[in-house]
Amino acid sequence: MPDPGHAPEASPAAAAPLPTPRSPYSRDTNTPLDGAASPLVRPYLVAVEREQARQSRRRLALVLAADFGIDLDRHVVGAEQVVAC
Repeated sequence: MPDPGHAPEASPAAAAPLPTPRSPYSRDTNTPLDGAASPLVRPYLVAVEREQARQSRRRLALVLAADFGIDLDRHVVGAEQVVAC
């Protein structure tokens, strides 16, 4: 009969340590994540930089076209209405 003042003895299987908690999102738990390896980038800044690069390329194309005397007419997408000479 168990003694009411004493806790029951644990079995050897119950005395084994619990496994380390694992994240379901990572398979490699031995190495910590390196924050410097994946810099944080705000998506709206990337979009602004892309737009600025696109505008810069278009501006360069227009300057080169003007320098070499290329006439921009209605065949160029985005060109304004052709001025009659």
